[in-house]
Amino acid sequence: MQGIKTLNDLATLADYSLMKTLNSDPQATKDGIDHDPRQVFSGHYVPVTPTPIEQPQYIAHSKQLFAELGFDEVLAQSEDFVRMFSGDISQTPEGMSKVGWACGYALSIYGTEYYEQCPFKTGNGYGDGRAISIFEGVLKGKRWEMQLKGGGQNALLSWCRRECSLAF
Repeated sequence: MQGIKTLNDLATLADYSLMKTLNSDPQATKDGIDHDPRQVFSGHYVPVTPTPIEQPQYIAHSKQLFAELGFDEVLAQSEDFVRMFSGDISQTPEGMSKVGWACGYALSIYGTEYYEQCPFKTGNGYGDGRAISIFEGVLKGKRWEMQLKGGGQNALLSWCRRECSLAF
């Protein structure tokens, strides 16, 4: 496989298994205009669009991560890549979602539930400041989810490789 040089190349690898197999919050908007913190009592995720950064500028990227993902170096500074990872997913190519998703603040470690990080202290909290996932796909045989950390007003890119299965 040649390196992924454009978002069109990346779009061919998109596979939104989470949004296809899990349930969205029934009180959520379909267009992702859902930015107010609130409690979510049903559903696995909330469809949400990130708040784009105005006039984003490329600063740096991890060459090691790009190599691991199969990304060509030219992708990092392309206008559409910078725009997407600055929160504007409205112009992504066909095959990529125009709406991201966010999950609640609830946390469980080895069966012990923790609620301190939830703004409502209940484990039902949702807010776009946790992270907004904007892409899921299979790259070089591994499933990846790409997120904007703090996808509200100050989006920072974070990546997490999803190797564990979700259990509800």
